[in-house]
Amino acid sequence: MREDVVVEKDGIRCVDFYKAIGKGYERGWFTNFKGRYRFYKGARSTKKSYDMLGYEPVMKILSDPRRNILICRQNDVDNRQSTFERLCGCIADLGLESYFKMTKNPLEITYTSTGQKIVFRGLNNPTSLTSVTFAHGFLTDIIIEEAFEVANYEDFIKIDGSVRGKLPKGLALQITCC
Repeated sequence: MREDVVVEKDGIRCVDFYKAIGKGYERGWFTNFKGRYRFYKGARSTKKSYDMLGYEPVMKILSDPRRNILICRQNDVDNRQSTFERLCGCIADLGLESYFKMTKNPLEITYTSTGQKIVFRGLNNPTSLTSVTFAHGFLTDIIIEEAFEVANYEDFIKIDGSVRGKLPKGLALQITCC
């Protein structure tokens, strides 16, 4: 666990996520932004991939047992080598490895106490995204890493259409593009 982000509150050690993510993303963090679409643009080393694709999905899963997340890149191979590994690293940074099961086939991370999942898919076949379902909870979030790789507007509409349906009170649909 990264000791630089740990604080003690009432004798309990906790992770201070604002220390972990630093400054610059507070307004866009999911607890502060309730819109359907979020777009993050920036050069390399601006933390958007690390914060928005690392810490935030973990917090979303931990914050509500009904949430499930789909993380997309152009190809499945790209996911395996970047987004999946980054997310596993963030889980380790937070000392939460014992609460999550990471599998490489299929490429997914499961929060073991609730069965919630973070799944990873390639955009090379956008129609395969429409059949993503979960045994526990709802698909509430899609995160698109390297959003410039989405080939055209029609493909984005297919992705957008994957997150639909009526959700219980307190849950919102959200697509994040980095």
